[in-house]
Amino acid sequence: MDYFDLHCDTLTELYDRRQTLSNTDCHISSAVFGKFDRFGQVFAVFSKQGLTDDECYDRFFSSVDEFETKNDISFCLTSDDIDKGGCNYILSVEDGRLTSGDPQKVERLFERGVRIMTPLWRGLTCIGGSYDTAEGLSAYGKAIVEQCISLGIITDISHASERSADEILFLGETFGKPVIASHSDSYSVCPHPRNITDLRAKRVAETGGIIGICLHAPHLGPGKADCETVFEHIDRLISVTDEDHVCIGADFDGTDKLPSGIVSQNDIYKIANVMSRHNYTEKTVHKVLYDNAYVFFKKNLPKRRTEK
Repeated sequence: MDYFDLHCDTLTELYDRRQTLSNTDCHISSAVFGKFDRFGQVFAVFSKQGLTDDECYDRFFSSVDEFETKNDISFCLTSDDIDKGGCNYILSVEDGRLTSGDPQKVERLFERGVRIMTPLWRGLTCIGGSYDTAEGLSAYGKAIVEQCISLGIITDISHASERSADEILFLGETFGKPVIASHSDSYSVCPHPRNITDLRAKRVAETGGIIGICLHAPHLGPGKADCETVFEHIDRLISVTDEDHVCIGADFDGTDKLPSGIVSQNDIYKIANVMSRHNYTEKTVHKVLYDNAYVFFKKNLPKRRTEK
């Protein structure tokens, strides 16, 4: 089985727990992803609540340095680094407030290997308004999104307010660059403010972006979510975009509220089984679990190499 996941918080969890991928009780471990034939994972560095923006910035570098050293992992920096037959690791920042009003920090993040930026997470920050506010991007936030686009950092509307999401999408559309929703479910299936509406899903697809289905149970629906509930979100987003733009962005190690039947990354095959039971072809199932993300990053990571 092949699997490519658009979002996890495992890197941050390992740093906090002082563990490694080979010796951890996290949702993701080397023992688990070693079972996949081909594997890709976006590792997000989360700007931890309770820390200042500047503290989050410093913590980013120390956590990434430790992760690469202790786990013998290198992140993909360019499209040439994407390996068709092996493992692909991509570095992301979740909550761009760590730039703390300094645009030069964005360039340094890019040089260190960041290829996805989720500008917002919660509340009102130097970037602008998150999903739990009615605010849009600040002037600085708009400048940062433009800088990300210019450098080759893919922008992500997960966690953004409606206004912020629309403004990020507008900038992507204006500059002809893709925008993604790395871990967002369908608002039509579950009207949670963290989820993505049909219209925004279509706009993401039209930019050439992709949408990762999140496995945080409260975003999947009321009551006890399971793999059938996950399928409802996959099915809806495929129906309003197409089968080339939907992936999985599980949010492993970012939630302790997974759907019934999913304990770790080792259980992803259960989602594939449900899709097959609903008469999805093997080709489409493989697109959602692997190909769509693989093709997207092969096409959209920068062409030039930047030394760290």
